[in-house]
Amino acid sequence: MKSYWDGILAKRLTRRRALAGTGMAAGAAALLAACGGGGGDEGGGGASPEASTSSGVTDGFLKKDANGKRGGTIGFIYTDSPNLDILTNALEYAGYGGQYVYDHMITSRSNANAPYVLEAAEALEQPDDLTIRFKLRAGMTYHNIPPVNGRAVKASDIVAVQNHVKTLPGAENAFQNDILDKAEAPDDLTVVYKLKAPTAYLFTSRMLGHPGPQAIIPPETFDNLATGRQVGSGPFMLDQWVISSRYHYVRNPEYHGRGKKGSLPFRDATFNLTDDAPRQAAFRSEQVHYYTPAAGAFKETAAAIGSQATPVEWVGLQPYTWNFGMQRGRGPWANPADIRMRQAGYRLTDKKQMIELRYGGAAVPTTGVLAMGQAKEYLLDAKDTEQYFKYDPAEAKKLLEAVGWDFNREIVCEIIGTQNQSGAEILKEQWAKIGLKIRIEVVNAGEFLPRSNRGEYDLFHGSHPQYDSPQAPFRQNHSVSKLAYGGTALGLPEIDAMIEKAEHTVNFEENAKLVREIQIELLKRYTPYYNILTPFNQVLVNAKVRNLEIESSNTSLHRAEAWLA
Repeated sequence: MKSYWDGILAKRLTRRRALAGTGMAAGAAALLAACGGGGGDEGGGGASPEASTSSGVTDGFLKKDANGKRGGTIGFIYTDSPNLDILTNALEYAGYGGQYVYDHMITSRSNANAPYVLEAAEALEQPDDLTIRFKLRAGMTYHNIPPVNGRAVKASDIVAVQNHVKTLPGAENAFQNDILDKAEAPDDLTVVYKLKAPTAYLFTSRMLGHPGPQAIIPPETFDNLATGRQVGSGPFMLDQWVISSRYHYVRNPEYHGRGKKGSLPFRDATFNLTDDAPRQAAFRSEQVHYYTPAAGAFKETAAAIGSQATPVEWVGLQPYTWNFGMQRGRGPWANPADIRMRQAGYRLTDKKQMIELRYGGAAVPTTGVLAMGQAKEYLLDAKDTEQYFKYDPAEAKKLLEAVGWDFNREIVCEIIGTQNQSGAEILKEQWAKIGLKIRIEVVNAGEFLPRSNRGEYDLFHGSHPQYDSPQAPFRQNHSVSKLAYGGTALGLPEIDAMIEKAEHTVNFEENAKLVREIQIELLKRYTPYYNILTPFNQVLVNAKVRNLEIESSNTSLHRAEAWLA
C-alpha cells in the first residue's frame, strides 16, 4: 500500500517541468511547461501538453543562483483587496500580507520542491496518520511594531490562531473544523496537531500550506486585522500602503532565513500594485518585475518588451469556470434532480472558441472538473467525457423549451473585476445563439463571496485560485464548501459522501480512482460547476531577476531568495 504523499511526490518530481523562454528579443519563443503529463501508468489518461526540453528553470527556480546580491526592490502586480485581514480576505493572503508579512510553519509546493518547504518549522515529523509534530526554529521574533514590539514567536501563538480561526465567520476553516482534532504546544518550540482522521491532501495549499489560516499571527492583533498595520514574523514588514492601490514592504532584518538568520531576504523591499495599474508601463519602468499580460497578448507583449523580459509559460492548476448558483428556487438549474437547464448550458459552451478568443490559444480544454495541471492519475480521458461536453445549440434550445424557460428572462452573470469581462462577453454571445439572454454585472469580491456560499447568484464566470489537489474543486461541489467561494454544489448526499471518502483515502492509487469516479458522477448530473478550460500560466519576469521560484499553487511564496543582478 502506497501512501498518498509517496505517490504524489514521486509523480511530481518527474512530472513538473516549468520551462522558461530564453528571451523574445533573441527570437526564441516562450516554451510550454508540462504540468500535467508524464510518469506512471496507474490509470487516468488525460494529459496536458508536453515539452521535451528545459530552459531557465532549475529545481523550480528561474535563473537559479543562491549566491544572491543584497539590495533593490522587486515589484509585483495583484488584484484589488478590500482590507488587510489575512484570515477572512482571500485576496489579502493570496497576493499581499500572506506572501510577505506573515510566516508559516511550512509552505506547500506543486513544483520540483513538492510537497512542502520548511519555513518557521525546522523539522516536521508524522509518526502516524493522525499526528503531526512541528519543531520551530529557535530565536524567531515578530516585527518590532506595536502592539507586539518584537517579542518572541511562541508555539502557543500558532495554537491560538488555529483555535481562533475555528469559529471565525468568513474564514476558510475546513481544516480547523473537519480535520484538526486539537492543536497543542507542549513547549515554546513545539506544535503538535492531532487529526480526527487520516487525510489525503494534508500538505496542500488549502490545508497545512494555506497562506491564510496557517499563518503565524500574534494573538494581540486578532481584533484589528482588517485595518491595523500588519505584524508578523515573515521576511518583509508592511511599511506604507493604500488599500486597493499600492503596498510597500521592507526587509525584516530579524527574519530567520530558513536557518541562516540575516541571509534572507536578499532584496531591501517588495512593492505591490493592484491590477488596475498600467501594467506594461510599470514593467518597463521597473516598478514591477513580474506580471501577467492580458489573456491572448502574451507573445505579442513579450516581443514588444524584448530583452528586458524573460517569458515563462506553463500549464497551470487554475479552474476557469461558469457556475450556476444553487439557491433553491432561483431558477430551473437549481433543481438537482432536473439536469435539463444545466445540460443546456453545457451544450451552449464552445470550449475551443473560448480558448481562441479569450486566451489566444494559450489554454487547453478540460476533460472533467479539475484543471489539466493536476496529476495525470486524476484526469479523465477526453473520449470518456466528450458526450457531456458536446457543443450542440440545437439540442440546448430543445432542452430549454422542455423545461419551460422564459426567453424574455435575463440570467445575471456576475464577474469579479474587469479581468473576466472578455470571457463573460464570449459566453454571452455563445448562449445568445438560441435566444438565451445574459446580463453581465461586475461585482466586488468582498460583497459577492459571502453571498456566493448561500447560492445567491444566477451565474458566476471567471478564474479561480491555483488549487494543487482535487480538494478545493471538489469542496465547491460539496454541500458545505468551507471555502471563500461556494453555492455551486448539487447538494446531493451521495456526492457529498464520495467527496468525503476521497478526502480520507490516503493510498494514492485508491484516492486517484475515487477522484476519477467523482468527476464522472458529477458530469452525469451536469454539475453546475462547469470547468471550461485550463489557461497556461504566462508571466513576464524582468531579466535582472535571479533565483525566482516558479510555482502554480496558491500557497505562501515568500520568495525571499529572489534577487536583482
